[in-house]
Amino acid sequence: MTDTRKRLLAGCLASALVLALLAWAAFHPGGFRHLDARLLAYLSADRFGRAGDLAGPVADLGDPVPQLLLLVAGLAVAVRTGRRGAAFAGLVIVLGADLTTALLKQALAAPRIDPVLGWAQVSGNAFPSGHTTAAFAMAVAWTLFVPPRWRRPVAAVGFLLASLVALGVVVLRHHFPSDVLGGLLVVSAWTCGVLALRLESLSSRRDSARGGGKRTEK
Repeated sequence: MTDTRKRLLAGCLASALVLALLAWAAFHPGGFRHLDARLLAYLSADRFGRAGDLAGPVADLGDPVPQLLLLVAGLAVAVRTGRRGAAFAGLVIVLGADLTTALLKQALAAPRIDPVLGWAQVSGNAFPSGHTTAAFAMAVAWTLFVPPRWRRPVAAVGFLLASLVALGVVVLRHHFPSDVLGGLLVVSAWTCGVLALRLESLSSRRDSARGGGKRTEK
């Protein structure tokens, strides 16, 4: 096992453990949950003003239809450039992360009432943030879909937009900041896990090719 694969597997495990701790802290009555609510109240103070007007269209990028269109376009780019393995890896990250978040939202659904939020409380099934998960998973997937020379600019644009989506759902008071962080951790776990498996697959293919070449030479 290579050092890179070990680090990726460690990152996957660490992301899952931090996600579990974050979920406990977010739903456990105490200082963290109140701090979470206070930060939400501060960031969403202008949700009915200019900040909310700007946040709305940006947050909508995490909706199912835009995400589906982005996924189809990304798969088309990957297949057209002969990157079928990358297309599959990106698809698994997107679908795996989105499904995990959907299941966690139902499993962890519970009210998180805090007086600082007044009458505008957040939905009980908001952890982790689905929009944040979708946006960051798509950003990761697109860095795999495109050829290597395009990865840096695509990653920069993708992660900037994903960050704006994450901020937007908080400004609109659809999610606590912890929900956003939870969605990011889900994506991190899936990304590290899938990339570790992809490295193993690529390594096995290289070893097979070398072995076949040696047998041919003999």
